[in-house]
Amino acid sequence: MISSIQWVPRGASNPFPKKFDPNGEDMQELDEEEIKAMQEEEEEDRKIEKKLEKGVPSVMNEKEKDFYKRYNFDDYDSDEGEGEEERDEDDHSRKTEEVGLKFINRAMKGLMFYKDTDSDPYLTNKEEEDIEDIEDVIIRPTDSILVSAIVTGEDDYSHLDIMVYEEECDNLYVHHDIILSSYPLALAWMDQNPIKAQEKGSFMAIGTFEPSIEIWDLDVVDNLIPTVILGGKEEDTADPMKKPSAKKRGGKHNKFKEGSHRDSVMSLSWNSHQRNVLASGSSDNTVKVWDITTQQCLNTFTHHKDKVSCLQWNSHEKTALLIGSHDKHVSILDVRAPDSAYKWSVKGEVESLSWNPHNPKEFIVGTDDGRLLCYDATLGTAAAPVWSVQASEKGSVSCFSYCPGQVGFFATGSSDHTVKLWNLESASNKPTLIESKNLGQEVFTLSFFENSPFLLAVGSETQRPNVIDTKRFISVQNSFGIARPQNSKEPVFITNNKNKNNNQEDEENEEETDSDHNDDDEDVDDEIEEEAEKEITPPPKQTKKLNNTKNNKKDIKNRKKVGDSDEE
Repeated sequence: MISSIQWVPRGASNPFPKKFDPNGEDMQELDEEEIKAMQEEEEEDRKIEKKLEKGVPSVMNEKEKDFYKRYNFDDYDSDEGEGEEERDEDDHSRKTEEVGLKFINRAMKGLMFYKDTDSDPYLTNKEEEDIEDIEDVIIRPTDSILVSAIVTGEDDYSHLDIMVYEEECDNLYVHHDIILSSYPLALAWMDQNPIKAQEKGSFMAIGTFEPSIEIWDLDVVDNLIPTVILGGKEEDTADPMKKPSAKKRGGKHNKFKEGSHRDSVMSLSWNSHQRNVLASGSSDNTVKVWDITTQQCLNTFTHHKDKVSCLQWNSHEKTALLIGSHDKHVSILDVRAPDSAYKWSVKGEVESLSWNPHNPKEFIVGTDDGRLLCYDATLGTAAAPVWSVQASEKGSVSCFSYCPGQVGFFATGSSDHTVKLWNLESASNKPTLIESKNLGQEVFTLSFFENSPFLLAVGSETQRPNVIDTKRFISVQNSFGIARPQNSKEPVFITNNKNKNNNQEDEENEEETDSDHNDDDEDVDDEIEEEAEKEITPPPKQTKKLNNTKNNKKDIKNRKKVGDSDEE
């Protein structure tokens, strides 16, 4: 499943990603004792390999060694009667083999391989192969980068897929991936380098079931270590190879770093105006503001009484933070005045929210009862919603995204397996549903792309995201007056629900058989009416339609016998 997705702005990624160097600066972050333990383990493995080459078991005590030598297990498979004659035969065969190898070497003298590819005159496409290898790695300025947080349920394997989407040919592929240590819940992209404050890059903050926040460099291939970690548990430096005790595994005696969350990190938001600032919401009911360049917690806010499920910085007011919680409240916080928070009460638990990019004073809230509500922050907490709509009848509004390039156009994803596209009409100031697609599986996340405003990425229970050009929907074209792209068909969502497809096919087959029976019945009735017009004696009163076609045919024969038709 895909728990979260994030677009990376075009041009922000390094065109030539570098490969992770295990001997570089990143490895210095490892503890010296841990490195020493790894070296000792490698040395022990080498010793065992040498023993195995000699045919001796890797682990033996003194008695086992005596027993091994006494019964000569090295020659256990040899015949007991082997004598000097057989040994002479072995020596003769060995000499014959050596002579044969010398002969082969002389025969192959003119076919020896070259030291390198440059000196081999038979390799004519060396440059083409090198170019193909470079093209597989290079990121072009026109490429769109999509990062997906993926969890495999079979083996609890979590990772980030850094994917490249080529819009001109509708091609999506994985460029490289990053192994994660825990289940990912939230993503936040940033261009701030956490180590070198004056430099930019492409980094991703990840919130997981752990209380820490990992920040990874997306421009490094085969990366093994996050660039920095915010918060988390204190490691036991006395013996890094020692397993924690049962009490520590239970969490009762775990020590946390100063300023750390105490539970899973459910939401993240990077401040694009204050580039070193990151906000996080947690299951411990708190909101924290971090300085990622110093890895320090600047503020902790505790005005919510339940899990903080979502939050977002305002795109125009750099100190205004919008927060949603499972305590059925939405709050706006000015981080300069931490004691004053404005709170709106809603009827359901807040699952998703967003500022309106076209009107920075408005924000949208999606709840677990399927409602979507819009509020004007300037009207105060007692004011009614500007508009509200039932976006889902059977599930929660789990995700929401505004189209950055079209006013009034937004998308919602729900636990009822649907992705819906909406048009907020200026005349009625109320959203109208223009497109609805059932994926047959729960939708967890979706996001429009800023650089290509009508491009929508959707994450659901499959391990591959759907990337859809919403301009190809006829309903979107009609609603916003968009010209239809050339040679375009309506987009199709990738689903993985075989049972539902089978059920739909069965229902369609049943409908087809029912329609066939109805057509047969109608044909039979037409024949009966024609016969009735030609007969002198009026036929008996027509009975009710029969369900079976064979019975209808028998009924026709009986009725023909009653009449005096000449054609019969």
